[in-house]
Amino acid sequence: MTSVDFETGARAAGAVAFAIGLDGGGQIRFTGALEPFGLQQKLFNWAAFCARLGPADHACLDAALRGDRLDLRIRLIGEAGSVAYARLLGRRVGEQRFEGLMTPAGLSGEGALRIREEHALANGVAAGEVIAWYQPIIALETGRLAGFEALARWERPGVGVLAPQDFLAMADDLDLLDRISTEVRASAIADLSLWRTVCAGGNDLFVAANATVSELVSPAFPDALLEAVRRAELPAGAFKLEIAETEIMRDPDQAAGVMARLAAGGVALALDDFGTGYSSLARLEMLPFDVVKIDRYFVRAMAANESAGTVVQSVIQLARHFGMKIVAEGIESAEIAEGLRVMGCDFGQGYRYAGPWHPIRPCSPCATGWRAASCHRPDASGRAGSAGQMLGCDAQHSQRVLPFAIDVRAEDECFIGLGDQPGIGRELVLQLARTPAGIAQRQHRAARGRA
Repeated sequence: MTSVDFETGARAAGAVAFAIGLDGGGQIRFTGALEPFGLQQKLFNWAAFCARLGPADHACLDAALRGDRLDLRIRLIGEAGSVAYARLLGRRVGEQRFEGLMTPAGLSGEGALRIREEHALANGVAAGEVIAWYQPIIALETGRLAGFEALARWERPGVGVLAPQDFLAMADDLDLLDRISTEVRASAIADLSLWRTVCAGGNDLFVAANATVSELVSPAFPDALLEAVRRAELPAGAFKLEIAETEIMRDPDQAAGVMARLAAGGVALALDDFGTGYSSLARLEMLPFDVVKIDRYFVRAMAANESAGTVVQSVIQLARHFGMKIVAEGIESAEIAEGLRVMGCDFGQGYRYAGPWHPIRPCSPCATGWRAASCHRPDASGRAGSAGQMLGCDAQHSQRVLPFAIDVRAEDECFIGLGDQPGIGRELVLQLARTPAGIAQRQHRAARGRA
């Protein structure tokens, strides 16, 4: 094939030539018709070109350019905001230069929104917008606050607070999960150290945060975690590392050695979401777990399914046999909480008690002294409805209301009391309707609390 034949075929396929120079800050030059790709100019400095890519595409392109050959599908944001899928095919022709062809690889009208969301998330993680919120864990025997589970929340400007299901899948696509998990764990350790220092009754609090097995077995992980706990001067068992059952069974043998190191260093280990995988508690007893967390599916099913209650009872008995503590997730009613207490479950968490708290909330004067109050159903008028609550300190004991939001189901309206904390004479429960106006009010209050 002659060079003329090649050029004719390339034009027929809608391809354009490119040359990437990596020196001097970098640039990319195109030769050919760029209209199908939504571009007009033919020369970009490297930063400007990368700004037209999704974050994941940018990372993949950077990685590919460290090799000698380039074969990569990317998404290009055009001048008008449209998105074109393109394929870069090329090779290294010098230490700082790549040459090749860019060919069309499909169009997508929905791609522009996706790329904007990816940029927003990547920038949000870099700016510290994804932070740890804390869901209370309650001692079922006494009804008192025992600790917290740290959960990732994206405080997205102009949108509000987003739950993990709204952004973690995208974070996984962008390879941001480990970074988010690292930040959440670091915040949990630092915040717990603060609470134990300044909060009345805070010396007995613990905090739990998650890790994946891929994080667990990475070479630097155990030393970094143990050093963070040591610097925070946390006693043994105060920080609990949660690992999901489905995660641990991916590589139990390799994880066992790391877990033994962490346990020896004073990090408690919790088996998360037990019952969702295919392992046996007897096999898992070979791993140094201190805590078993019963998955919310079984806990919620107890109300209507006798067999689910039998499963929960069996897990509690086996865990106690192996000397483990038990936490039940997803508690939504007083009846379920009492049933679990009678079975011997140590701790519970769920919207029966509270949703995740903003980090400022656990350090309020009333947080460490509160106790779960009664949870009752709405009257015939449906007064409880689809509502949330806010709990803050009485004005005479705090200069501002320190808020947290609780999402509750329509059939249960939960109240949280301030307990018998000295000087706190009454409950302060502010009901907040889950309407756009109510949500805006909640965000306004949260902003005031952080000011």
